Amino acid sequence: MDTLWQDFRYAFRMLAKSPGFAAVALLTLGLGIGANTAMFSVVNGLFLHPAGIPNPDHLVAIRVKYEKLNLASIGVSGTDFADVRDSRNVFSSAAIEDGASYNYMSGDQPERLNGAKVSWQWFDVFEAKPILGRVFRPEEDQPNTAPVVVLSYEAWRNLFAGDGAILGKEIQLNSQPYKIVGVMGPNFHWPNEARVWVPLGLPASEFAPNSRYNESYFGVARVRSEVSPEQAKAYMEFLTRRHIEHDIFKTYAKDSGWGMFVVPMTEYVFGDLKKAMLVLLGAVGFVLLIACSNIAGLMLARSSARSRELAVRAALGASRWRLIRQALAESLLLAGGGTVLGVLLALAGVRALLLFAPADLAMGLVIRPDIYVLMFTVAVGFFS
Repeated sequence: MDTLWQDFRYAFRMLAKSPGFAAVALLTLGLGIGANTAMFSVVNGLFLHPAGIPNPDHLVAIRVKYEKLNLASIGVSGTDFADVRDSRNVFSSAAIEDGASYNYMSGDQPERLNGAKVSWQWFDVFEAKPILGRVFRPEEDQPNTAPVVVLSYEAWRNLFAGDGAILGKEIQLNSQPYKIVGVMGPNFHWPNEARVWVPLGLPASEFAPNSRYNESYFGVARVRSEVSPEQAKAYMEFLTRRHIEHDIFKTYAKDSGWGMFVVPMTEYVFGDLKKAMLVLLGAVGFVLLIACSNIAGLMLARSSARSRELAVRAALGASRWRLIRQALAESLLLAGGGTVLGVLLALAGVRALLLFAPADLAMGLVIRPDIYVLMFTVAVGFFS
């Protein structure tokens, strides 16, 4: 350890004697590592570990298609949802949602809040837990029940100043009193940056067989841990065939090419961006390779200029491994400094990337550095 510490101190002194080389190397590495970290942050936040969705691989969107009517992917009906909800051997939970907005009265001026009407298992599907209170109960997701509401973390902080005694209080939404029963955590915002959630409360007629083709809801489901996404897709094909054969409107279903299917949630929300993001990630990877090769060339040229110094050290008894270790110490110092600079540049880079995203999409994007981004950055710095 003593000799290793000596190597790093000596490497630092040698780099300090060549400030131009050190600055160019650090900036080049910082740009290369920063670009890769920024792109990986976006890919991670969209497809690998999206904020507010634990275990995203098993979260799917329930969709309906009418192949012969040129409708490739639309919402579901209450009857379709009931089929998925009751398929407990494949799906652990399922829920539907209908978008809504509310006027919240606080003082003299109303404030418009983006919200959602959801069935009671909505939060269970996303495995989202409230930080205060609870989520909806089955008996609250019925017609003509006492209105209750769950607040988002942002609404709780901004509208109620983070009041810890907010539970049980009533607020006016669209001039109707709603009792607050829970507050969600800061990472949960589905769907579309909702600030309040209320029970959907559908009547039994919405789940009847003759309502199958009244598709007007967005459906989500969580596939059981022991069931693969491919098995879930195959099961939806089975449900489609069964209904086409036995449905009371089977002629219409067959003639229109009706069918149900599931899509991974991340693919449903951000699928159009996947190819472009992976291409950009590959491109910035090549940029880092070019940066590393350029710095390696500079270091070789610099080592040639130090050949006399290396010869003297060898003559004084330095082994080949000790000389190699000295070069590695300089590389590690440069890579470490480049990694720190890269993280700072990546934070700004992510914000710049979000500026180029469409306005409606950027509102729903939550890209934050996490442990996976940190591990990726450290690995890239070590590789460099």
